[in-house]
Amino acid sequence: MKKLFIISGSFFLIVLAFLAVYNLSFRYNNSDPVADKGRKAELEQQRASEEEVAPTSVVFQQIIPEDVFQPAAGENGIFYYSQRDNAIKEADYDGKHVMTHIADLPGMPVRIVWSPSRLGALLLIKSEGADRWYHADIRNKVVTALKKDVSRPAWTVLGDRIFYQYTDPVSADRTLNISFPDGSNWQKLTDLGKEDFYIATVPQSSLVSFWPKTDGNREGTLETISISGENRRTILTGRFGADYLWSPNGRRVLVQSTAKKGGNMLSIGIADENGGNYRNLLAPTLVSKVAWSKDGETFFYALPGSFADSVVLPNDYFSLPIHTADTFWKMNIRTGKKERLVPLDEMTETFDVSSIFLSPTETDLYFVERSSGKLYRITL
Repeated sequence: MKKLFIISGSFFLIVLAFLAVYNLSFRYNNSDPVADKGRKAELEQQRASEEEVAPTSVVFQQIIPEDVFQPAAGENGIFYYSQRDNAIKEADYDGKHVMTHIADLPGMPVRIVWSPSRLGALLLIKSEGADRWYHADIRNKVVTALKKDVSRPAWTVLGDRIFYQYTDPVSADRTLNISFPDGSNWQKLTDLGKEDFYIATVPQSSLVSFWPKTDGNREGTLETISISGENRRTILTGRFGADYLWSPNGRRVLVQSTAKKGGNMLSIGIADENGGNYRNLLAPTLVSKVAWSKDGETFFYALPGSFADSVVLPNDYFSLPIHTADTFWKMNIRTGKKERLVPLDEMTETFDVSSIFLSPTETDLYFVERSSGKLYRITL
């Protein structure tokens, strides 16, 4: 009887010790999903102060131990802006070897548009309260300012010239133009009025597309025009919060929209290059969280959770900002089949995905976690 009492007491003490260790280890685990905004901000601040050491997660691998801004896939590596060193860098796809291409930029970029070859980049830099676009010639390591009234630039298919919006400083009228990056051989393609337009080249074509700045409170209109300024036409209209992402072959376009004016329910649809055959793909996400496969048959995407009823999308996501807890998927556009890339039980951290892209071999998916600025990899 006495021996039984001793054994029972020892077992009880072991259980208490286990519970104490469990609580200390998991109750405040930084990787747990956090719903409370204050707690999330606290954890983000704590993460920022931690030593820059890549985590050992099997599914999500942090491959570069510094903050990475708007990276892009190159032939042999990843091009990105280093916030720590104010430099344009390139790392191999494992993040083990890093080289600096251009150091001491004239300011911190808030947007980067990479050329198709990655040998050039257009940088929007805020300096002394003013926004100014610059052309970074990575091959020759030279950075030059564009005209002050240039905005929304996009590279041509060949990457030798740029499309851009020009705003007249007196009348505030806007035009769509094309020129070499240094501003030479300038040509106006069409008038835009006083609205602010987004611009995107239509891949593998002689067309450029443009649409009013995305707004959940108004309907968008997608237009195209030839590189010579001919055949301007409207191909899609009538969707609130509209934003677009062309397939690599230019034969299809993904269409982001909301169910109603000022709504909080996103959808991704698809149409052909003429705006026809539209269908809803039932993928409620943003085109900024989407990456196309090279053959244009599949897209990979991060799926955010639901949003509060008071949220206006996509406006509030970018302006407040709102941080999401995304899951990872891919979809075949012909069959509509969706596949989860990471099982829920392996989602040990929360990620608000931005700058998502595939490696050239399409064996790895990369993205930047929007809150922390860290670059992660998922092996597919």
